[in-house]
Amino acid sequence: MTGRLIVAYCITWALVHWFAYPNLDPYNDMLENFAWAQTFEWGTFKHPPVFVWVVQGWFAVMPHNALAYKLLSYLNVAVGLWGVAQLARQLGLGRYAPAAVLLLMWTLPYTTLAAKFNANAILLSVWPWTAVAWLASLRQTGRPGLVASLWLGGLGALCLLSKYYSGVFLLALFLAALLRRDGLQWFRSPRPYLALLTLFVGLLPHAWWLWHNDFPTLRYAMDQGAGHMDWRAILHFAITPLTFGLVAWISVVLVFTWQATGAVPGRSGLQRLGSGLVQWPRLALLSWRPQSWDDTLFWLAMLPGGLTLLAGLGELAELSSPWAIPTIFALPLLWLRNLSLATAPRAVRPAPADADARLAPVTARSLGALESAAWPVLVGVVLVGLALTVEQAYKGRRSYYEANEPAAELMAADWQRRHPDVPLGWTGGEWAENAMIAFFVSDRVRALPGMPNEWPTTLAPHPNWVNEGGLLICPRGPVKGPQLYEASNCEVDAQEWLERAGLPIQPRWVTAARSGWRFPQPMEFAWVVYDVLPGAATTQLSSLSPRGKRIKG
Repeated sequence: MTGRLIVAYCITWALVHWFAYPNLDPYNDMLENFAWAQTFEWGTFKHPPVFVWVVQGWFAVMPHNALAYKLLSYLNVAVGLWGVAQLARQLGLGRYAPAAVLLLMWTLPYTTLAAKFNANAILLSVWPWTAVAWLASLRQTGRPGLVASLWLGGLGALCLLSKYYSGVFLLALFLAALLRRDGLQWFRSPRPYLALLTLFVGLLPHAWWLWHNDFPTLRYAMDQGAGHMDWRAILHFAITPLTFGLVAWISVVLVFTWQATGAVPGRSGLQRLGSGLVQWPRLALLSWRPQSWDDTLFWLAMLPGGLTLLAGLGELAELSSPWAIPTIFALPLLWLRNLSLATAPRAVRPAPADADARLAPVTARSLGALESAAWPVLVGVVLVGLALTVEQAYKGRRSYYEANEPAAELMAADWQRRHPDVPLGWTGGEWAENAMIAFFVSDRVRALPGMPNEWPTTLAPHPNWVNEGGLLICPRGPVKGPQLYEASNCEVDAQEWLERAGLPIQPRWVTAARSGWRFPQPMEFAWVVYDVLPGAATTQLSSLSPRGKRIKG
């Protein structure tokens, strides 16, 4: 059931999200990923490169449209959910795997938030599998243990090359190993050191790239906020994991409470309800309780978020709620195991590490009730998605009507009409919205982060830009009738750059709108574009000295 459930949910969520939100994310993270993926690098000026490589590989074979991108987003979710199912089996909780996967499908990180594929979302898939490899390295000896350690080191490197924040997760695995009864034996074996060596080898190319380029990714990470304590951010982060999984947690506690109170023969409905009101708070608290100091599942569920909170309290980082996205992967397993133990009669209560051996009647009924809800809930997702689509379409939501795709097609066609003998080779201006032509029209057009001879473009330069036609693109947003023109920051930067280059400043307005049966109330959007032609201006352009201008965000 687990495999079919994962496939069905992920395909359904991809289709529903694409139908309700026809565009990519409003912050242009996904366009940014694609723009970085136009060249192979060992890093970017913001993040390590793994999620960029994934985008690069995906769009080497898939069409360049929003639906294909959202399929990638939920394929990433599917890989993570399979990892959680395997983790359940490693922990001796295999019977709970379908319910744990289902509960994760009722959380925000694995549904709505997962649609935006970026450096946070990629951790949904790599963290669970790293935990699986860690457990295998701990428990297996001989050749299987060495192979598992190689996997652990490789996946650990993959975690850090996805986002440096994964260092918190790897530290959590190290501390959890110290707390295990067999942890000392593991540390006395060659397995953890083989894993550590493999991790370092996997990081070497990225480390060389950082050193060669003056550590841009590390500088960006440090610029995001360290050295000051923000109590509001700390409190917000502390409750974020529960907020993300609130529906799943309340559902599983209610199901176990209802099944536990129905186990007494002759009890009336009113008595059952009263007993449930008494039992629910107790079970809600017990669902979070560790079973012992070496409770591996508890530490997997709680340490990543707990260590992040300590980093915020120690003023090592300014906490951000998206960091909590990958931290909840083990929570449903913790809830299920604890509720199973709390509702089982003592005579048949299994050890926490041997929960697959037998299931108490309450647990069996609860798991059956949860699993039977899978398909009705999926139908509900489709219905809610359709209702949201209608609401957005008829209320004219900007995120629904954003017209990047038709605008990109219009800009490319207009360039070809005006300059039939000069192919469009690159786009600059507003990062990363200027990548819309590269994504929607032709990936032969290189999207540059700003101006072609300035930082951060110079980190992964486009050497031939002086011999190619270019287009500087600046968004103006929705067209709301006649309004006083005031140049945006992007336009000011573009005009200053053109002036220094000795090029004419000739802004052109481009307007575009979505059309078709899905868009009953078309909303027009505008962009200002500037041509950069090769030839006469080549000398001036190539003599411009790069400025040390950096992009934050």
